[in-house]
Amino acid sequence: MASANDSSKRRRLLNDASPDAGCLSDLPSGILTHVANYLAPPSRALFSAALTNQNTAASDERNTAIVSNEWTTLDFGGIEKDLAERLSDDDIGAVLQCIDAANRVKKLKLTNCVNITGAGLEPLRRSTIIEQIDLSLVGDHQCPYINPYPPISREFVLPILDSIIEREGCSLRHVQYPYEWRAEEMRHLLVDRGVLISVRTEKVREFEQILRRYNEMLVNRGVSCLKCNVNLPPENGSWGCSSYGSQNYTCYECLKHYCEVCTDDDDKDMLSYCLLCEKRLCTDCQKKKWCYGCEGDFCMDCTDFTDCSGCGVGLCKDCIASDSNCKKCYKCEEYFCERNCDNQIWASCDSCKKNCCRECDEEDIWTHNEKNGTDAIQFCDDCDTCYCGKCRAYMCQEKSSHMNCAGCIQLAGPFFLEENKTLRNENKEVKAENETLRDKVSLTQNHNNSLKQQLQNQMERVKELEEKMKQISE
Repeated sequence: MASANDSSKRRRLLNDASPDAGCLSDLPSGILTHVANYLAPPSRALFSAALTNQNTAASDERNTAIVSNEWTTLDFGGIEKDLAERLSDDDIGAVLQCIDAANRVKKLKLTNCVNITGAGLEPLRRSTIIEQIDLSLVGDHQCPYINPYPPISREFVLPILDSIIEREGCSLRHVQYPYEWRAEEMRHLLVDRGVLISVRTEKVREFEQILRRYNEMLVNRGVSCLKCNVNLPPENGSWGCSSYGSQNYTCYECLKHYCEVCTDDDDKDMLSYCLLCEKRLCTDCQKKKWCYGCEGDFCMDCTDFTDCSGCGVGLCKDCIASDSNCKKCYKCEEYFCERNCDNQIWASCDSCKKNCCRECDEEDIWTHNEKNGTDAIQFCDDCDTCYCGKCRAYMCQEKSSHMNCAGCIQLAGPFFLEENKTLRNENKEVKAENETLRDKVSLTQNHNNSLKQQLQNQMERVKELEEKMKQISE
């Protein structure tokens, strides 16, 4: 009886419910605010924007409580990457409008927002609060090159930037532009009869105009180096903003300004440019390491380093992967930089290009009873060639014109002897395996013959029984 009454009550509640019943926005503001406290700032802003109802004062009050007033930095890298990649300009615009970004946000980073054109940045127009805008669309310590390139457009972004730059009291200190915008000007540089010329499109010229006005704004502001107090930019120098959109003298992270001369206590440049993430960071914000292979500066968090086994200097991941500016010993698998330790690579094969360090090379040559000794990289004085045992033997077998000298034949001899020994051992193993297989086949045949004999006996027995049954029936 009780269950019937409960079912009747549930039906009445469903019938009496309004069409809007059960919506998330119908929950009390206190509950929604409490839930929002567990969300990352970008997620909290998206949550508030989704609940926004412009027609009610209660909705505005509730959204103010949800988003709070702490919006110094808005970084979309704080949400899941797949969600950020799906955000549209309408989503970005709604978030900026919801948190009153023009009057609150000082740093804006559009990390992973690869689906926007830039039209959603409209709420930032004429902001005097914003200090940094990162339009690179990638996270910290990531390469700015994106393939396929996202649709972010100068058509929407540049007018908004211009409105910020031209405002009196502008606070903008750093802009990180998309890789494609900076690279496009480089692609329009041509060489005509040995003279470097520039063939620019209208879009590139518009970008340069914004860069020039931004550069003038920074110069007029009057900025000095935080360490030595010299005026920036120095004489005959430039903020660099009119040169492919890369800004000098400003740390990407803390926005502090340093000149190119000042160093820290370890004699490292206070501000340096990372070749991978293409950002300038000071030594207080990010430790840097110099690659002695490609001679480039990198953030410690941007790439892995391998120490040279000879002198201990660092070699970046790209140099190691491409074997450029360094050499790897094929035996001990240690790396040696070409800058300081080229003499540590004692031998290099002219054919397969593998290298051998001094220590391993001496061990190979004098240890002919081992496989490595027969494949040692050696120099032939008769024909002036340097090959490993395998490559030299191949050359001799191919009867190359310069490979039949007495020196090469003598050097290739140990390899042929070892190869012959290996082939003989393999042949013995094959013969032993064949004998084992023959024994198995013989056992199988004997078993089959035994089964055939049993079957034949059974058939004869059946015939005898049939004859007896026939006699009985007669």
